[in-house]
Amino acid sequence: MNFQGSCDNISFSSPSVAFGLIQRQSTIVTAMAAAEPQLFYQNLGAYASSWQDVKIYCSNPSKPYSVFSDESLLAHVEFRPMFLSIHVRNHQNKPHVHYVPQHLSQWTSHLLQSPVDVFWGSCSLPNSRGFVSLGPGVCYEWEVLRKAKYVILEVNPHIPYAFGSTLFHIDRADVLLDSQILLPSIPTAVPSVEDRKIASWIGELVADGSTLQLGIGAIPNALVEVLATKKELGVHTEMINDAIYKLAEKGVITGTKKTLWAEKMIGSFAYGSKELYQFIHHNPMVELHPSSLVNDVKTIARNHRMVSINSAVEVDITGQVCSESLGHLELSGVGGSSETHIGAQKSRHGRGLIALHATTKNGESKIVDQLQTGGKVSISRNDVDTVVTEFGVAVLKGKTVCERAKGLISISHPDHRESLLFHAKKFGYI
Repeated sequence: MNFQGSCDNISFSSPSVAFGLIQRQSTIVTAMAAAEPQLFYQNLGAYASSWQDVKIYCSNPSKPYSVFSDESLLAHVEFRPMFLSIHVRNHQNKPHVHYVPQHLSQWTSHLLQSPVDVFWGSCSLPNSRGFVSLGPGVCYEWEVLRKAKYVILEVNPHIPYAFGSTLFHIDRADVLLDSQILLPSIPTAVPSVEDRKIASWIGELVADGSTLQLGIGAIPNALVEVLATKKELGVHTEMINDAIYKLAEKGVITGTKKTLWAEKMIGSFAYGSKELYQFIHHNPMVELHPSSLVNDVKTIARNHRMVSINSAVEVDITGQVCSESLGHLELSGVGGSSETHIGAQKSRHGRGLIALHATTKNGESKIVDQLQTGGKVSISRNDVDTVVTEFGVAVLKGKTVCERAKGLISISHPDHRESLLFHAKKFGYI
């Protein structure tokens, strides 16, 4: 869809002019997710062969751009993704793709430790006063843009005009490119029977007036039905997704009980369907702000009845949560899972929930006696609150190792409980 605005008075440049600003040893930061500068990644291969020691910071690439696997670029470009997607994870730790582990709220400060030569992002059409919106992504984009030596923007009529820390005058950009490319979107994950069972357990833990942080996937989608009967829910989340906008459309999310940004849905980026982007376009109820603020633990804690709901790859029987790797293989990144989980517990009457299936598609237990070799601890057992599977709820906060092991075994798949109990006794936990 094309959003209203005008580009009649914009002086567009060619990609060659934009790429001409990139010199030897430049540091480039690109916008992420739905705001990803697609012209940059589509044309990068044609220009990068003349570069040397150029670093490109990105996050959650939306497409399998050929540049990530182009070995001819090895001596010219190093990609440093801050969050991995399926399109780049198989290329990590090759000579030109290296993941940067860090909490989401720290991304901006880490990016700005050294000078940024080029910020390359996307923006909406300008309004009548010449102001554009960075649209669905300001995790770090707005802050980095203001410090970068050069600002290159792909002006795209499909970018929604979102409010919050997204606005700036178009004259501040050094190069403007004309883009008509549709925004990246995420197919809606259809909830399974297990997802619906997990959602039903979570529904019992979410009181009217709670403020929500949701992750992505089938479980949040299943929550749309479960939470439809709740009243006056609020939103304070890193990512605004389809589940959140659907609950808002149902009138469930009003924010009237929020103690911070009352009656506003607060996030750092929006990623989902074209209907979601339409929802945030010129919607004063939605505000996007940098993750340095949104994901700050102290900020999260200021929300009344904050409930954070995140997923995991596996959880060991003492409460260690791995949400970002399969053994040594990095799958995604820690993102904001630890921050939102901890911040929610610091909120008055807040809860930090970890939701996962009891087994993998292959029938292996996701409640394990020990994390896989190389498994990364995303949330330490010292910070964990509550774990939910389709078989029930295990409250771990304040519990002994013995109590935790028994609780987690009780919500594991029945086929694995005997083995988990055996190892728990073997290790001296029970």
